[in-house]
Formats: sequence, C-alpha cells, structure tokens
Amino acid sequence: MSDWKKLKDEHTLRLTEIYQDKSNPQSLRENAFHALTHRFKDDILKKCEIRCKRFGHDINVAEQVVTATFKSYAEKGKFEINPEDEADVDYLFVGYLVGIVKIELTNYYRQQQRKLNYPYDGSEEIVTDIPDVDGMEMNLEQQILIKAIHSLTPSQRTVYLTYKQYEIDGFNLPNKLLKKLREHLGDVKQPTIRGLKKEALDKIKNYTSAMEVTKEFYNGRV
Repeated sequence: MSDWKKLKDEHTLRLTEIYQDKSNPQSLRENAFHALTHRFKDDILKKCEIRCKRFGHDINVAEQVVTATFKSYAEKGKFEINPEDEADVDYLFVGYLVGIVKIELTNYYRQQQRKLNYPYDGSEEIVTDIPDVDGMEMNLEQQILIKAIHSLTPSQRTVYLTYKQYEIDGFNLPNKLLKKLREHLGDVKQPTIRGLKKEALDKIKNYTSAMEVTKEFYNGRV
C-alpha cells in the first residue's frame, strides 16, 4: 500500500477516475482510493464533527461515520462532474462525500434506535410443537389452525412455530436462534429455512381458505 504515495499529488478527478474504473488493476485502484482518503479524510472529519455535535454525538461517532462514508464510496461511489467544473473538483468531491455523511448519520441513528428497541434477550429457543390442547374449548378458527399446524411436516412445523413465536415486524430473528434452528434441522442453510417457512405458510393459508368456505356454509351462504 506504500505505493499510494506515488499518486499523492495526482489531480483529484484523475484519482476518482482511476478508482472508479474497475478495469484497472486492483492494486492501482486501492492506491488511488488510499490517496483520496489521505487527502480528504481530515476535512470530512471536521465537517462530520460539526454535524455530530448538533445531535449530541461525540468525536467517536464522527470517526465511525467518516469510516462508513469512505467505505460507502469504496463500494458504490460514482463521482462524476462536467468538464467545465474541473477547477472546482476538490470542492465538489467534498460536497459529494458530505452527501454520503448525511446518509450514514441517518443509518447510525437508525441502528442506535434498533439497539434501544431490540426485542430479543438471548433466551429464545426453537419451538417444535404446540402445547397439548385436548379438552380445551376452541372456536372454529382455532380448531382449523390446530389442524393446519398438525398437517405440517416436523421441519415445517418447527420453522413455522419458531417464527410465529418470535418474529416481530422490523426485526430479523436473532442469529443465535437461527443457528439453533438450522442445527436442529440437520445443519441446513438459511435458504432451506426460508423455503420451509413459505411451505408452512402456504399450507396454513390453504386451511384458512377452507375455513372461510366452511363458515359461509354454516352461515347458509352456500
């Protein structure tokens, strides 16, 4: 990576062109990116600190956001300008990066909110079957649902009941629980889990549809 210094005096536009052209050798692109980071990191950090202070964040948050900003540019950046703007390229590139800073600050805020509202505590366990309901008084909907669940294969039932127990809108099941689920089913991959979940939901839906027809029949509509 020490070769980046050979590019330290290269024009900013040229550095972005080198980096963004994926046909260039990877080592050359990495050196161009490192030269851009070296040139603009302090400037972006200062601007990021100002924005972070407005929201009560300290220097550590600013540094995290700056790192995320350059990472975002590294992954999908496409800085482009018109030829007549070449004289202002440094100013425009900083503005481009500040635009990414705004996005990354929003992402940071959302991540913090998710942590504050995270609904899982690590005690979650896979659910393999429903409790014994013999003798319990149930309405028609509940009876149909029980029959639907019993119609599932053991694997489908475990996946369905585990998700039914723990799935919350806006959150993925915790990794620890998903690992237990995959291991319980024979060290399957996550796509297999998704497939079993869909199969189970489709079966449940079929039973629910049949329930609606049955209700209409009992209501004298058929």
